[in-house]
Amino acid sequence: MSNDLIKQYMNHTLEHNKTPESVYLFAKAVGMDEKEFYNHYSSLESLEADIYKIWFEIAFSTCADSAPWNDYSSREKVLAVFFAYIEEAKNYRSFAVYLKNRDLVKLPRWPKYLNELHTVFTDKMKPILSEGIGTNEIQERKYLDEKYVSGLWLNFLFVFAFWLNDSSKSFEKTDESIERSVNLAFDLMGKSALDAALDFGKFLFQNR
Repeated sequence: MSNDLIKQYMNHTLEHNKTPESVYLFAKAVGMDEKEFYNHYSSLESLEADIYKIWFEIAFSTCADSAPWNDYSSREKVLAVFFAYIEEAKNYRSFAVYLKNRDLVKLPRWPKYLNELHTVFTDKMKPILSEGIGTNEIQERKYLDEKYVSGLWLNFLFVFAFWLNDSSKSFEKTDESIERSVNLAFDLMGKSALDAALDFGKFLFQNR
């Protein structure tokens, strides 16, 4: 029923070019009792938040259930999830663009309706990053490695915002933005020239 409500909400929004002003008016428009709505959501805002979370859960499950998933590196897993999310969101691009225009914000801020997505994104990405640290794909840095997932979240928001504004054929520029931004993120999280310089500095300090 939740999925049906979401589809009705998106259709109603696009057909009227505005989101419903209240639960009462929305329920009346789709021919249901207001009480029935509250069996699924506490407000229209909570329904909106569920939309983006569901897209991510579908995208992540699609990737995690695929045969090669367990053989992927952390970088490959993140790339796969980012690509899958955009593919899922393409089914509802008009609605996503509408909400973007309604609630235009600039990074690092994001609309409240992405809070649920942020929670599930963090829960799913943390184990992937931990795997990367375990295999030395990602450099373990005291205190800083706890912030990796936050950086990846901003990376994700950047890609999503880029896609919402992308006018290239088949959104090929978005594909490129995913490749470039995720690879950059993993290059920065990996062993870098900065780490080598710090290690050498520590060596010189200890052997003065």
